[in-house]
Amino acid sequence: MSPMVTGGAAAGDGEDGGLVGRASERRRLDELLAAADQGRGGALVIRGAAGVGKTALLEYCCARADGMRVLRAKGVPFEAELPFSALYELARPLLESLDELPTQQADALRATFAIGGAGPVNRLAAYVATLSLLATVAERAPVLCLVDDAHWIDHASAEALLFTARRLLADRVAIVFAARDASSFDAPGLPELPLSGLTSDSGLRLAMRSGLGRRAAAELVAATAGNPLALIELPAILTEAQRQGRAPLEHPLPVADRIERAFLAEARNLPEATRQALTICAVSEASALALLDQALKVEGLDLGVLDPAVDAGLIGVRGQEVTFRHPLVRAALHSAVGPGQRRSAHLAIAAVLTGADEMDRRAWHLAAAATGPDEEAAALLAETAERAQRRGGVVAEARAYERAARLTPDPERRASRLYGAVRAWTNAGSGVHAMALADELLALTQRGDLRCQIKALQVHLAQQHGGTDTVDETYLAEAEAYARTDPVSAGKMMSAAVNQCWPRLDVAGMLSVCTRAMELISGTAGTAGASDTAHASDTAHAWDITQAAHASAATWPKGPIRLAAAQVLAGLPGGAALARDCVTACGNRADGSAAELAEVLCWLEDYDTARSLLEREIGEARAANDVFLLAYALTRLAGLEYRTGRLHAAYRAATEAVLIAEQVGLPAQRANALAMLALVEALLGEEAQALARVDSCRLLMPPGFRDIEARIRYAHGMSAVVAARWTDAVTDLEWIRSAQLRGGITEPGWLPVTGNLAEAYAHLSRPDQAADLVRQLDAGTGRITTRAAVARVQGLIAAERGLDDAFATALAACDPAVLPLERARTLLCYGQRLRRAKRRRDARRQLHAALPLFEAIGAQGWARRCRAEINATGRQTPSRDDHATGQLTVQERQIALHAAEGLTNRQIATRIFLSPKTVEYHLGNIYRKLNLRSRPELIRYLSRPAPSELD
Repeated sequence: MSPMVTGGAAAGDGEDGGLVGRASERRRLDELLAAADQGRGGALVIRGAAGVGKTALLEYCCARADGMRVLRAKGVPFEAELPFSALYELARPLLESLDELPTQQADALRATFAIGGAGPVNRLAAYVATLSLLATVAERAPVLCLVDDAHWIDHASAEALLFTARRLLADRVAIVFAARDASSFDAPGLPELPLSGLTSDSGLRLAMRSGLGRRAAAELVAATAGNPLALIELPAILTEAQRQGRAPLEHPLPVADRIERAFLAEARNLPEATRQALTICAVSEASALALLDQALKVEGLDLGVLDPAVDAGLIGVRGQEVTFRHPLVRAALHSAVGPGQRRSAHLAIAAVLTGADEMDRRAWHLAAAATGPDEEAAALLAETAERAQRRGGVVAEARAYERAARLTPDPERRASRLYGAVRAWTNAGSGVHAMALADELLALTQRGDLRCQIKALQVHLAQQHGGTDTVDETYLAEAEAYARTDPVSAGKMMSAAVNQCWPRLDVAGMLSVCTRAMELISGTAGTAGASDTAHASDTAHAWDITQAAHASAATWPKGPIRLAAAQVLAGLPGGAALARDCVTACGNRADGSAAELAEVLCWLEDYDTARSLLEREIGEARAANDVFLLAYALTRLAGLEYRTGRLHAAYRAATEAVLIAEQVGLPAQRANALAMLALVEALLGEEAQALARVDSCRLLMPPGFRDIEARIRYAHGMSAVVAARWTDAVTDLEWIRSAQLRGGITEPGWLPVTGNLAEAYAHLSRPDQAADLVRQLDAGTGRITTRAAVARVQGLIAAERGLDDAFATALAACDPAVLPLERARTLLCYGQRLRRAKRRRDARRQLHAALPLFEAIGAQGWARRCRAEINATGRQTPSRDDHATGQLTVQERQIALHAAEGLTNRQIATRIFLSPKTVEYHLGNIYRKLNLRSRPELIRYLSRPAPSELD
């Protein structure tokens, strides 16, 4: 009989931690533990094949963790469907510390672990709470988290622990994962320790301790590539002649297969009742003796039949728990039995899982036992999916709904459950799989309302994952067909088509589908075909549709908001009024309607109303931990902030949006957030950072998304404007202007391109082209930003004798309280013209008025140009030391701006997904780099009001 070992560990020979060899690996683990003890947290993934000694290294860590609080979790294949099960195992000893967390985080973990708290919980909330819990406990003593068989832990736990591991910096926390070389545990961003077999010398010592002669030991080491578990287990199935080296080993020698055969060889010598009991143990994900005792009794057995397996060393009993010698023992026993025995074991376990907190396990065991459609198992799995949704286990929810659908006998009920799976996989970021299930669902049901919903969801999914060709004539015709029986669902399906028009910058298409959607929902035009929407241009009919949209706003604002957006972009009358009419309807919603409407109001320069909508929706999204909505709304808040000259606030919002979008993982959303951050960094004068974001955004941007391409080019073009690289600016801005014209966008507020382009032509001494653009703008909507840009360019191209009058008009057009950046830019241009007219004193007056405005806003690129102009007048203006934020890293700047907003370390940590200790660490660096001593100084430094031009 082979000796019992832990997780395939090599037996000890007096070396540290009972390990044979592994000197470099032990050294690396020692460094990780020492760093955590000294307040420098970190993580490591030990990765290698089965039996190579990963668990032995975890045991080494445990033995070396003097003074550390050790937390452990172990992946089990049968718990992979149970959300946060591994995380609960790890965190269970810490639950008494939940009250030390912010209330929202504590409630998130309670709901996640189904021990209280209010749901539903977004998974990101659970991830942040996990980081906070470990960091909080680590303030009392260093924490070591050991996660064995990480490739088998449930998806939600894996994401939570990886999220935490990537953010350890100033916390006394070390996390060590042990995983096989499998894609099921991908850990990007974490350092890895690849583990191969033992060296020849170490392997030889270990094999000889298992009773092999030197020659046989050397041959086995070579044949198994030094796999420790193989060196311990395989000698038991070799012949005496092979053990002594008198007969050769069989070649090739598949290690895992041979090890499993060794385990099964031991099991075959056991009594039949013991093998039956071992099957129940192998099939069960639970190891509690009490539960196994009940399950065995269902089969007419008792715990005593397991004694021969304990004597054989296949299983062990620790306290009240049954453990297998190695996961391969469990896997071998599970795979060796026939389907009938396996089914019987699942049913036996399901029969004793009757507690309220055991329903999820019961459901999965019944599902595993099902041999065909089974409504009982399907219904239980559907309930499991609902519980997973409340706990934030979105992948578990999706899997449960999908498996429930497979087991559901009734086609329509199957379709409903499959729709639940599609929605859950969508929320999990698995859009490709969701789209495949959506196709399956459409082939399954003819229910018009469900088909409309799934079709609309397909359009949304396609847009999020880079597709722009989902909507075609067939799609529109199908919506028309459903309108005969369910016009409201058909109208919503039609409205969803706008998601395909946006990427193409197709305003005519937007108008068509939005108008037709409102016709269907309101009944304004009966069931006319989509092709009949050409008559929407008729004034009377357009008035009817707009009125119908006003009436529909209260019950479903998204449709009217989309129509308003299309009308505003196309320069049609009524769009602005319709947009403002939707404001009240968005008041009690947190579904993206308010953020979508706020963007339209920003084009219309109704900034106060847009801010009110966004702040409310962002607050609702934070309260509900809705990260999808939060990323969407924060991107639009950043757009509002930069338009009103609040560049630091725009940076805060944009960086948070990017951070969340990276977790969400949807390409289009990430690209939009990155493009916004690139623009804000360009306006801040951080050209290198902005251009790097542009490059990253291009890698993410799905092909054919002209709207994202326009935003990327706008960021790139504005970076050139700030740096006075006028030729480069013209290239990008002309591309956007052409795209706008081709798409039918006449609204200058969508991307304020034309004014910047006209200014670029003016600086390039191309006054005719600048004047032509100014005439086009002057004939436009009369927006205050447009008026300011027009007046500034007119000043730039004015004759010298009319210079002062032109710029007086330009300055009057930009109120510093409303458009501080526009005013500062106008003062800079005025000073430039005056200097070139050799009126240096007058030039300095304007430039000295512009400089503090730029600096207060944070527009350091323009401030540098302003200083250069002042220097060119003969007066030196040194760079101001108290605006050295360029020395800060992206994360440091983000923290500094949040601190200036008045947030505490804990609030900042929650906002940007770090621990309070890490925030404190970064603040120390910030104070040192900016030569500040305290938080009040930092707040004064970054939060000063814009100085008067007369200062």
